[in-house]
Amino acid sequence: MKRQSVMLGSVILMASVIFAKLCGALFRIPLTGMLGGTGMGYFSSAYALFLPVFALSVTGMNTAVAAMTAEARAAEDHAMIRTIRSCAFRLFGGIGICGSLMLFFCAEPLCIRLLENPPAAAAVQALSPTVCICCLSAVLRGSFEGLRNMTPTAISQSAEGIVRVICGVTFCRCVLSGQWHRFLPDDNPLAAGAAAAVFGVTVSALAGLILLFCFPFPVTRGGSRQICRKNIYRRLIRILIPVAISSLVTNLTTLTDVFTVLRCLTQVICAAPQRFGYLSPPTQAEAAETANFLYGAFSGLAVTVFNLVPSVTNMMGKSVLPAFTEAYTQKDQMAMEQHARTALSGTAFMAIPAGMGIFVLAEPILTLLFPNRTAEVTAAAPPLMILGIAVIFLALTHPIFSMLQAAGHANLTVRIMLWGTAVKILGNLVLLRMEAVHLNGAAIATLLCYMVTLFRACAVLKQQTQLSLSYIQICGRPLFAGILCAVTAKTVYHLLLDMGNALPLICGIAAGGMVYLLTMWLMRRKKSA
Repeated sequence: MKRQSVMLGSVILMASVIFAKLCGALFRIPLTGMLGGTGMGYFSSAYALFLPVFALSVTGMNTAVAAMTAEARAAEDHAMIRTIRSCAFRLFGGIGICGSLMLFFCAEPLCIRLLENPPAAAAVQALSPTVCICCLSAVLRGSFEGLRNMTPTAISQSAEGIVRVICGVTFCRCVLSGQWHRFLPDDNPLAAGAAAAVFGVTVSALAGLILLFCFPFPVTRGGSRQICRKNIYRRLIRILIPVAISSLVTNLTTLTDVFTVLRCLTQVICAAPQRFGYLSPPTQAEAAETANFLYGAFSGLAVTVFNLVPSVTNMMGKSVLPAFTEAYTQKDQMAMEQHARTALSGTAFMAIPAGMGIFVLAEPILTLLFPNRTAEVTAAAPPLMILGIAVIFLALTHPIFSMLQAAGHANLTVRIMLWGTAVKILGNLVLLRMEAVHLNGAAIATLLCYMVTLFRACAVLKQQTQLSLSYIQICGRPLFAGILCAVTAKTVYHLLLDMGNALPLICGIAAGGMVYLLTMWLMRRKKSA
């Protein structure tokens, strides 16, 4: 079987994710324009409730299947590879069906009691089939990735992105324009529009699954020897549970945001109404509506831009998992260190300049992406500046977690994330209630969360694998070049500000990018001299 190298696999996955995220931006930008802060509040609330269920039932399946397939492939055990795939389909398919049914029938009571945002229930129900669909997709993708073939994952992700844009935007526009009014309730068109957009996500997941089934599995049937399926089920669950819990803990930060931001902002608005534009004390309903608007601006604009960077850089960690697993299984310390440096250096190379650029150009970026949403941009720009720094820590955490999982220490990632989540919850509860901080508190808490997570993860990786990695050497040059990149981009933007926003921003980013690449090239040349 032909394998792809770590870098080639990373390039293939990153290319597909960049394309998918561009499609995601094309999805979010018009969607935010149609729904506004209030509608995006419903949309984001639904996702916040969906993600923990998705994390428990889907996340970890890909990792479990890929890791076990990589081990069997290293032993050239073709029969085991096919049996792993078959067992994973049965086990994870059943889990997916249960997750979808639970989410559908519990959507309304959870939105009412937990989120205190009843209009989001329809969007949650529209998302519920995605759990089962993604379970099956995770098995197929994990099987191919364990064989170090990233092409099926890349193509299916790209297809999902295209279908999501077409269906999500079209469905939402049809609902808001009244074309489907006879099939939907008329009391809250923004909630109905959010549900329609979310249903486009479900359709796109189904399209990706169908495409994955079209790829032939490149492993011939093995011999007739008996393989104990119970042991395979046990190992799948043993790998799945800590990874799923770790992902759940990660997504609990999103769930923490939705109910702490809404509750705490409502309290702050009632306590200091003048700061939020009220001339007289608002009612509880008015304060809750304003809090939903602010949360929609934060999650729909700031978090959307924030998530673009790690969604691309995560592919370095995802691609290093099979190679690191093989090296760890064969006790090849040199190969482990090489794969670790490759993944971390590649992640730092991309994440640091991107994060610094977001920090200095937050408001211009949001203005370019959401030109008709001035109020939302004004609310989301300060938190996005803080998230620009946080994105660097988050991006570097993912490849370290992948290596811990590959080395059989997935349970430790859960403990690490619990520390970060505790910091996030405490930060939200304290900072969001401060009148001078309010919405920025959610971003500051996120930054502190990922700082604690990264530093702890680095210490645990060294302790468990004895890898000799110099993080200063890995991140030092990208950090220096990234600062020059950010200063250049900001300077060029201000020099050309009289020409509007779009052209100065594009020129600033281009100039900063060239300075970054030139600086990195000069430092590499000096090192090799």
